[in-house]
Amino acid sequence: MRSSMRRRPFNLLATGALLAGLLGGAVTMAPAASAHGDYPHCQGSWLYERVGNSDQKVRLPAEVGFSIGLMCYLTNGDGTLQYPLGGVKTLQNALNRCYSADLSVDGAFGDKTEAALRRAQTSAGVKVDGEYGPATRQYMKWPTYSDATTKVTCQQHGNIRRDL
Repeated sequence: MRSSMRRRPFNLLATGALLAGLLGGAVTMAPAASAHGDYPHCQGSWLYERVGNSDQKVRLPAEVGFSIGLMCYLTNGDGTLQYPLGGVKTLQNALNRCYSADLSVDGAFGDKTEAALRRAQTSAGVKVDGEYGPATRQYMKWPTYSDATTKVTCQQHGNIRRDL
């Protein structure tokens, strides 16, 4: 009887150690969370108008799959010369017009696009990571078109709504 009393704490300890090992392994083997959350890539772009001033339009990178949304991202390696992304072209155009980047608007997010985006992020005062996402979109300047004057100015997009 006495030996079974001693064995029970040992069995509980062994079971606890085994469970801790299994759970610890599961935790360490879990994939790292994406820095972009669940955001999709910005495959295309969409024309938006500014709230309170429908005369002003801005084209922004957008997710254009089953729905259209601005909560998307772009990183180095997105799009290629063979398979360009419209979202990358829109970003490259904005970097050229508003930040004098002198990029080829080819839809391929390469090292030059990343370097230009890092400069724009520095200028905009956001986290400099060379990746395009919601924070960068909100604070960088975008070519804004005026229907009334037909002029293009660079502005933060502010409050917008989808146009058509």
